[in-house]
Parts: sequence; C-alpha cells; structure tokens
Amino acid sequence: MQVDTQSRDAQLSVGELAIFRNRPQSSKTGAGIWRAKVGQQWHKESAKQTEAAYPKAVFEQSIAATLRHRDWNIHLQGRIDQILPEADSLILREVKTVRQPLPCPAEDLLQQYPEYFAQAAIYLMLASILPEYAGHSLKAELLFIEISSGTVQTLPVAKESRDLVDAQLEQLVTFLDDRRARRVQLDALEIRPAFPSLREGQAELIEQLSKASLKSPTVLLQAPTGFGKTGIVLEHALREMQNGLYERCIYLTSKSSGQLETVRQLQNMIGRNLRFIQMRNRAEHRIDSPMHRCTGDRRCEEDLGQRWMEADIHPPELLRDGTLNLEQAKDIGRQTGVCPYALTKACLPFAELWIGDSNYLFAPQSRHVFSEPYGFDPAKTIVIIDEAHNLPNRNADALSVELNASNLFFALEGLSEAGASRRLIRSLEEIATEIEALHSATVLSPDQIYAMGNLCLEAAIFLEDSRFNYDVVAPFALETVWRIPELAKRLDEAASDWLFWCPKTSILRAQCLDAGKWTAECLKPFSCRILMSATLDPVDNFRNEIGLSPAETDLAIGWADWREGAYDVAIDCRVDTRMKQRKSHYETTGRTIVEMTLADSSAPTVVFFSSYQYAENIRTYISALNESLRVAIQPRGVDLREQERFIDESLLYTDVIFLIIGSSYSEGIDKLGGQVKSVIVVGPALPEVNAVQKAKILMDSSLSGKNAFERVYLIPAIRRIHQALGRIVRAPGHRAKILLHGKRYAEKQYYELLQPEYQTTYIIRNDTALKSWMYK
Repeated sequence: MQVDTQSRDAQLSVGELAIFRNRPQSSKTGAGIWRAKVGQQWHKESAKQTEAAYPKAVFEQSIAATLRHRDWNIHLQGRIDQILPEADSLILREVKTVRQPLPCPAEDLLQQYPEYFAQAAIYLMLASILPEYAGHSLKAELLFIEISSGTVQTLPVAKESRDLVDAQLEQLVTFLDDRRARRVQLDALEIRPAFPSLREGQAELIEQLSKASLKSPTVLLQAPTGFGKTGIVLEHALREMQNGLYERCIYLTSKSSGQLETVRQLQNMIGRNLRFIQMRNRAEHRIDSPMHRCTGDRRCEEDLGQRWMEADIHPPELLRDGTLNLEQAKDIGRQTGVCPYALTKACLPFAELWIGDSNYLFAPQSRHVFSEPYGFDPAKTIVIIDEAHNLPNRNADALSVELNASNLFFALEGLSEAGASRRLIRSLEEIATEIEALHSATVLSPDQIYAMGNLCLEAAIFLEDSRFNYDVVAPFALETVWRIPELAKRLDEAASDWLFWCPKTSILRAQCLDAGKWTAECLKPFSCRILMSATLDPVDNFRNEIGLSPAETDLAIGWADWREGAYDVAIDCRVDTRMKQRKSHYETTGRTIVEMTLADSSAPTVVFFSSYQYAENIRTYISALNESLRVAIQPRGVDLREQERFIDESLLYTDVIFLIIGSSYSEGIDKLGGQVKSVIVVGPALPEVNAVQKAKILMDSSLSGKNAFERVYLIPAIRRIHQALGRIVRAPGHRAKILLHGKRYAEKQYYELLQPEYQTTYIIRNDTALKSWMYK
C-alpha cells in the first residue's frame, strides 16, 4: 500500500483491500509454504478443468481502476483468477482453497472467509466501471476447493455484495484519515532541540550529517560514546520527516538495552505529540492470566480478531499519550485476553516512529513484523541503525540454520500422529539419524555436504507435497521440520559463503560466513539509512562486511576534544591472559583488582572479563585475599529494567563490579559515565577459536595470514574494548584510570588497533610500577 496524504491518494492491490482491517486478524498456525504450494496446484487443476468447459475462458486477467470514497482516490489493481464467457454475460470467478469440509452452508463460508467474498465483490465493482466490460452482464462467483479431498463448491456473489466493498472502503478510509491527521500533526509539531546548547564537536557533526545525507542514501556515522549521536540523528530524522522527505522513522538497535535511552531522548524532543512504538520481543510481552496465557508463538493469536472486537480496541485511542508501553499492553492483555505482543504489533501502522531490534529488518524469521503493517513504505522511510558495528555477525547468525537431532525426532512423532505420509517420516528419520551420529566440532566434508543436501532436498519435496493435519502439530515441531527446506537451500549454495559443522554433538549448523550481500539487499529499499556507532573503524572493513562500496556511502565523523587526556591508561605486562596461561596469573589478577579498589574507594572499580567463568575464578581469589570487598557479577538472562537496576544498585552498594565484555552491560548501558573512576580490562576478549573463525580466516585469499587474523580476531576484540571504555567517559569533566591488564596490549598488532586515547607509553612490568601509576 502506498499513501499520499496530501493529495488523498492510496494505491493498493485488490487483495490488500479485501483483507484490510483496523484490527489484527486471528492467526492460524500451520501449513505455511505447503499451504501455498498445494493452493497453486489446485489453481492449476481448476484452470485445466475450466479451459475444457470454457475454451474461450481467460485466466489471471489484470484489472485496474480507481474508486472514490469520502474524498479519497483509491487506486486498485489485481488479477482475476478466471473469466468465463456465457452468451452475453461474463462470470468473474475467484478460486479459493480451504480446509473447511465441503459442501458447507453459504452463511458459514461467508462468516469464516469474508475476505474471499469481499475480493470477488471488488473485482465485480471494478469491472462494472471499466469500458472494456461494457455491454456484458457481469456476475461474480467463488469456487471453493477443499484442500485435502478436492471437493468443490461454487457460490455466487450476490449484487448486495456492494455492502462488503463499502465496508472495506470505510475501514480503509478510517485508517487513511488517521494517517492524514497525523501528517497535519507532524507539520505543526514543535520539535524540541536534542540539546539545550551544543557541546564541542556537535555542530560540526550535525553539518556533516546534513551534507552526507544529501550526497548518499547511506550514511556511516561515527562518534564517541556519550557524544550525543542518538539526539543528533533523531533530531535530523524528525526535521526531515517534518519537511516531507519521509513519512516514518525506524530506529533499530542490536542491543535492547540501548532502546531505553532512545525512548527517553525521543520523549524529551516530542513529548506526546508524535506516536512511537517500542517493539519488544514476545518473551517480554508474555503474561499468564485467567483471560490469556501466552504460548510464546503464534498460537497466542488464535481467536485474536474476535477478542479484539469484543474488547472494542481502537489503536489511535491507545496511542493518545504518544505510545503504548510494555506494561500497558500487558495490562490490556490481562483484562481482554488479547495477546500483548499482537496488541503492540497491531499499533505499528498508526505510529510514525518504530523502535526495535535490528532483527526486525534483517532476520528472515522476524522481518514480517515491520514489513507487513498497513501503509508501510520503505521508500518513504528513514532507517537508523545504532550500534551498527554488530550488524555483520548478527545478520550472519540470523541467516544461519541449525537442526538438532533430538528436536527432529520429537517433531517426527507429532507429524506421524497428524497423518504425515510414511515416505516423509522415513526421509526425516534418515536425516535425524545422520545428524545424531555427528560429533562436536565436526566439519562436514564435500561428500557429506552432497549426501546431506540430497537427503534434505528429498525431504523438502515430500514435505511440500505431504498433506496432514497441521492444526494438531505443535508449532515448535512445525518450525523444526520447516528448517529442512531452508537447510537444503543452504547446502546447495556456494561452499565459500557457508560452513556446515557441528557446534555440539548431534547438532548440524549451516553457518553463514558473510552476510554482506543480504545486509545490503535489506537496506536498499529505504529512502535513507544511517548506520552509526562509536566503533565503525576500520571503516573500509565495516563497509565490506555490510556489502557496500565507498561509492554507495558517505561518512559523518564526530570528534570531541574533551576526550583527550580524560583517560589515564597503563598497560600491565606482568600477566598473560591467554586461555592456557591465565590460570597461573589468577592471584596476580586478583591482587591487582584489590589494590586498585583500595587505591580509590570513592567509587566501585569496574572490571571487564572475557567470560563468566574467568570472572568467577577471579572472584574466588579476591574472597581469599580480602573477604570484606563486595563484588557483584552481572546477572544472566534478565530484562532491560533488571539490567539497569543491577548497575544502579552496584554503584551504590558494592566495591567491585564484574562485567562481561561484549555483553549489553558493556555495550548498551550508559550509566557508568562519570560514576566510575577505575577500570580494569582483563585481556582482549578474542572470539572463540572454532571452525567458524578458521573458515573466515580462509575465506579471503587476497589477505595475508596476518591480515586475516586481524580481521577475524583482533578487530572484533579491540572493538569490544572501545565500546566498553567509551561508556566510562561520556561528557566533559569525566576522568578515569584504565588498566589494560595483559601483555598482549603492548604487542604492535594489538596496540596499533587501539584508538589514540587508549594508546599509552606507560608500561607496567612490576608491582612497584603498578603502585606508582595507581597513586600518581
């Protein structure tokens, strides 16, 4: 759907108008690809039978016309399945496949499939106003085909069906009027500046961003953490929206913790005068109440349409204060039985700004959340991606496919009970048995890839052709078996882009090694895309990882002079933090943390580790060295609010805070700036040495071994350090002592990748030098 609120024009397909609702529809878990494929087969069979009975019949006939409804021009286009000539009349026939046993009373079919009747009625109305159909008596009918048996039932669409069309037009125009009203609201909006006064360097970045966005649709923006990137980019987007360049803004993050600050910044700038939705994930929306118990999948949305109508929910009313937050959605869900996740998602078409995880744009299983809402047009949308340095790895993981033998065996039981064919069951059993025999860290040989590809391709064909009762199969089981066609596709693709290996015993993973092409394809439809981070460097490397060339991007770089001299950095060469050597240095690491904490007890010392296990081991040593020190380790698996609460309480009540580098605590929470004066980074956290990293090393034959090692291991490790340390000094006046704990930091290949503010000539080789630096 494309909407021009100024001229009151809307363009959409007949199918879109037929299914349009100002409320979500009930979701039916199940057939997916199989349903579409079988539907196509029945359409072809119906066409053959029709052609035999009506040799002059026309199939897939394009039709386009404009309807006017309440001052709106509705431009419609579609394809009529079949046009049957009868004497001086024409029958416009739509073919629909259903699971409903046929024959069935007409009123029951109308109640269950109103959109099918509406679609046929719309075609009838369009044909009636087009000159090429003048002189013919026009009729419309629906040919229902029961998908499992092939039983058919034909129902005429009565002339009174004009009421169906009018009802759909009324629903559509209600939505269009709301969008027009929001456009007027945006035109009159007072956008408060992101900052009362600009700090050093901000004016220059604002100017760079403005110029860069005129030169290229893709802007790579880099500025230090705490610089004010979020405010600068949001203000730029809001003003460009107000100027009519864009209708909507999508703000994406790769760490959900970063969304909280974005929401605060946005509300300070627009108050309640513009609508925004923060689209959290299903797990965060989950409730368990007498009215609704979330299942964690699309079963939550069964009977959604009925519950929505009974509750008389209207999204514009829910957004009266500018947004529908998570707790409000959950409260409404408890009261009405409407799934909170579905409720939030249904509000997206009515909001001008969407905030969410980058997976909503790049992950194949999640993209529909942002691509399906009515009125969404990427060509009129500006997309902002924060923490963009995480995109290459996240997108590669999102494209990857994993099959667990145990899960597949479980899914087989469900399919068998639902009546799946024996040949499908046998084929899936063979795949599960082969995967079950694979050992951890196994990399499939070319022969194994070929054999597994054949097995998966055969199973995919059987799966698409198999008919069984999808409604009784657990969604988890369906999701598992439908990974097989995707795996078959991956096994048939270029081996250089994929690694087929076993991260654990009895688990096969098709790991994407380069998601650059996919990333670029996902970005391309948007009118403007701003990718920002404090750590895009080296920019050429990042650009390659997202599949873009220098000619396709422009840069906006911010620098703050107040960061110079804000860090007092030393490199501690007394210890070796590599996996095999670190154990012999545990006591030295523990003593160093104790001494640095006692040297300045005015604020907690923050220590960054590469893993939880490393942190736990050192905490044991600290307890033995000084049992009075209060040490807090970041908790696992908590939501955004709990993460913030942990930081707040730790700053008040502990002496030492252990954080895991690369986690949302080190890359997404901005509460440490100005609150912490002493930081220790225990060794660079290089990616785990495994088959994936080894394959990446071998990917680019143009790189030397040294450069490949740098690209695969060192750049990600140093980037995580920059992310963590950038959150310590966030404003003029912030100061911090930084101890880079590990002799590798002094090695040339590591040292030269450090940003200038972290490079130092102060090298610690003994305890005396450490104390001298601590107390200077």
